Amino acid sequence: MERTPRSKNGQLTQGDRMAIEQQLRDCRPLPEIARGLGVAPSTVAREIKRNGVSSSPSFLSVETRNICLRREACSKRDVCGKGCLMPCPTCRTSMCNKVCPDFLPDQCPWLAKPPFACNGCHRRYGMGCGYEYRFYDGRMAHELAQKRKVESREGIDVTPEELEAMRSIVRPLIKKGQSPEVIWATRAGELPVSLSTFYRYVEMGVFGDIIGLDLPKKVRFKPRRRRADETPIPRHDLEGRAYKDFEALPDDEKMDAVEMDCVVGRRGEARAILTLLFRRFRFQLMLFLPKHNQEEVGKALDMVERLIGLREFKRLFGVILTDRGSEFLDYGAIEKSCMSRGSRCRVYYCDPMKSGQKGSCEKNHVELRKVIPKGSSFAKLTPAKLSVVCSHVNSYGRPQFGGASPLQLASQVVPAELLDGLSIGLVPVEEVMMKPGLIEL
Repeated sequence: MERTPRSKNGQLTQGDRMAIEQQLRDCRPLPEIARGLGVAPSTVAREIKRNGVSSSPSFLSVETRNICLRREACSKRDVCGKGCLMPCPTCRTSMCNKVCPDFLPDQCPWLAKPPFACNGCHRRYGMGCGYEYRFYDGRMAHELAQKRKVESREGIDVTPEELEAMRSIVRPLIKKGQSPEVIWATRAGELPVSLSTFYRYVEMGVFGDIIGLDLPKKVRFKPRRRRADETPIPRHDLEGRAYKDFEALPDDEKMDAVEMDCVVGRRGEARAILTLLFRRFRFQLMLFLPKHNQEEVGKALDMVERLIGLREFKRLFGVILTDRGSEFLDYGAIEKSCMSRGSRCRVYYCDPMKSGQKGSCEKNHVELRKVIPKGSSFAKLTPAKLSVVCSHVNSYGRPQFGGASPLQLASQVVPAELLDGLSIGLVPVEEVMMKPGLIEL
């Protein structure tokens, strides 16, 4: 099915780049890849050549290879300084690739032709080839493209003459008390940049004799401050993973889906609880997150996969439904198996502001909040304490199951390795406690 890039100006999204990576693995020709993305083959070729990398964690490669162009005629010895007497070209560690000042990588002649990458090349297996690798990694390519976009916007985009002409117009009027808004409203045709760009240039100190104190509005407002540990959250294209796509799945797959969410403590605290609810029997796993971010969500799911293995993970967590919280938007990290190069699940996202589309998970949080009320501090929360909470909440009988508890039903389906690994056990009915005093917070 053909589709076009979803971002502005027809630019490739991370989803498009992940698709290119996968199809290069499958040895698809560039015209076929381009048709699938709805772009020209030259666009795909340019993307691969521009954003390729010499090494990638997504690809198995042989590093102990001498790939120097001069290796046949090289007579150097002990370049690494370890006292070795053998000629450097015969060294099994190929250390000279990294330490030799005369190292020059040998370029593969096949990389000058489509597909311009080693993703599907069989020559890199076994002992590896004698040339420098060139991989196309979708995630790394997207990061390179975003970095290039930011760098292209740095500096100023006017000539010295235009800058001086703008200063000669703006400076006298500002000294008379006129605001930049009025100046741009009356003389915009004579000025080479927009009002917002002018403010940015003032912030950068481009003009020298025009500073923030000269601007009447600028001195009234305090700039918004970002915490030192706060970094921008990468957001990705969710094409093919929307709730409408989830609704198109067969009824059995939707019923077996796992609803994923996060429970947070007091505002500003880093710790959180990742919850995974099995729709069919309302069993809800609770995993401790040291930080409320994408990386920790991926690590928590990796831990679950290692406990039960890839096959069981696919059986239990093959379809995951979650909201569009920033911690869940890196679907690549969620879907990628930590035990193989393939995927382990498929993630779908509720519509914006429609978290009720995973209502079972939200409703089950009511039971969790009986033990950990909303607004509680997670400062003293530990994985061991969370296991106690998870055991009691899931041992609490449910009327819709005739008084049976979710854990009783789940124990017939969920592997014992998962329950034992997370220290989740069935609590006798008379000992189940659903009050805040269950653990110390």
